[in-house]
Amino acid sequence: MKRFFGHPMTLWPSMRNRLHIYALPDPDLRTALEERQRVLGAFDYCSIQPADYLHATVQQFAVTSDEVSPEEMDAFKARLKSLAAETKPFSVELGEPEVDDYSLGVKGTITSSWAKLTAAVRDAAADTINKGQPLPNAPFNPHLTLGYAVAEGSTERIQQASDQLRASALPPLTINEVHFIAVHQDVNRGTFTWDTTYRFPFNDQPSAK
Repeated sequence: MKRFFGHPMTLWPSMRNRLHIYALPDPDLRTALEERQRVLGAFDYCSIQPADYLHATVQQFAVTSDEVSPEEMDAFKARLKSLAAETKPFSVELGEPEVDDYSLGVKGTITSSWAKLTAAVRDAAADTINKGQPLPNAPFNPHLTLGYAVAEGSTERIQQASDQLRASALPPLTINEVHFIAVHQDVNRGTFTWDTTYRFPFNDQPSAK
């Protein structure tokens, strides 16, 4: 029987103020994802990612906000502002939730717009906040995680419960801005959250505050 193996969050690097770029779901998508998260309430070996913190990772960086100078932060944010001004909003179609050895989430198809965005963000970081050390890998594809494994348990039971949920098709992930975020990982709860975010709207959106 396929299972969640152990507690994968403990295998990842500790995250307190770890810098990331995220794309956040709009209210309609967040509501639809919350509906799909309800199945996880029956499984104490899988967390439920708080709905307000659902996200699609564009890129994780190897540094925390405490390890980067103000000048490097300003340089990266300037690059992000320029990138956002040159980027058109786009959408990513999402499939239904799939379970793996570590989580339950929804995956989207890689498009040329997504690939161009992730590559540009990586280039900007390599010249500024992540200079002098290897960048973590780019995401395998656009995805939003609904909950993470926090103990060993059956993946089949979660997948079956998810497949039996009667729900309308998920709306697409609309990406019309990105957020530069210092992320906190709670290993025991199996969640990722943050306190503040820098928002970078794409070129047909209002200016960032």
